[in-house]
Amino acid sequence: MDRSRLTETWRTAALLASAALASLALGAGPAQAASGQGSAEIRLAQHTQGRTLSGQGVKVVAVSPAARQGRVLSLPISSVDPLAPVAAGSDGRLRFKRGKRGVVLSALRFDLTAGTLNGRLGGKEITVFRLGAPAQVDAAAGRVALGGGSLRLTAEAATLLRQRLSLERSLTRKGVGMIWLAAQASPTRVSVPIASGETAWGVLDGWRKYVLGTQGPGSAGTITTAEGAIAQGNLADPSGYLAFPAAAGTFEQGLYGASDRLVLRSRGSLTFAKPGHCIVEVKLADLVVTLDGAASSLTLDSVYDIDTPEGKACSPRPAVATADVTFASLNLDGVAPTYSADGKAITWSAIPATLTAPGAAAFGTGYPEGEALDPVTITVSLG
Repeated sequence: MDRSRLTETWRTAALLASAALASLALGAGPAQAASGQGSAEIRLAQHTQGRTLSGQGVKVVAVSPAARQGRVLSLPISSVDPLAPVAAGSDGRLRFKRGKRGVVLSALRFDLTAGTLNGRLGGKEITVFRLGAPAQVDAAAGRVALGGGSLRLTAEAATLLRQRLSLERSLTRKGVGMIWLAAQASPTRVSVPIASGETAWGVLDGWRKYVLGTQGPGSAGTITTAEGAIAQGNLADPSGYLAFPAAAGTFEQGLYGASDRLVLRSRGSLTFAKPGHCIVEVKLADLVVTLDGAASSLTLDSVYDIDTPEGKACSPRPAVATADVTFASLNLDGVAPTYSADGKAITWSAIPATLTAPGAAAFGTGYPEGEALDPVTITVSLG
């Protein structure tokens, strides 16, 4: 790998990284030492004489999973700490060799806040190099980078290497080479409990209007709530809806490229009845909303008890009860959460909902799979 390629690696990393730490949406950082990927590239200087490593005949050998191509050493990054102290770790090892003598550098950790490369050199934990360049960090995205740093041995490392390799002259601390680094923390999530919240949903405007209407034979039906659910507004109007208070849940903030995930369990039930049309009971209860990208859904328990019309009478049929039915799929495309209360309150407004095949069966009212339901609005406060 030549220098132009290393420079391009750095430029790419610099475009991805910002010059300052970004604030996380919830104001709380992830656990550090997340797994990561990327590499550090060291281009070794070459001297035929002098007091440098190469000038005194010291070779630097890459030990797997590190690799060497020409004068370039590649150290794979296995972990990234994107919050202060910013750091990156590598499982690669380097061996300093002169004649039959050798010293291994392992347990490599780039302390990008302090600008050092630390490790176990000859079995001793020390700071081995100064990196010679500031790091660029995007904490929210989990990206860290460093470009064009001039490596410099620490006094302790220079002394240790001279002793272990039996060098005739003391080592000059400069003239080791140049270093580039670009790394990305692996996607992860931070889980926060839900302290309170609400699922606001009208189920289906046309269905509510039908149940409460007086069209056709039979009296108007009813929509009743229980166990904490509350009707909001006139349920015969499109603006009416049901509010289901939160019972439990978690919000997992997506970090470093992972999507956010919410699981919200609600209390309460609502029951539709229109006896004059043989609808004894259609009950929906125990709503669970999951917001997780394309896998977002609304799950509930249902009971439908609808008799068969026979002239002006109704022929009884057994009630059908189902539990944990994926009633609706939710489409988060174009729905961005809004934050308030310093990031502790989150709202997803008007999430489009579509009746699923299991939901159509559980509803039992003749609406088909794919029917557009009323949108769902979720509001939560984090614990």
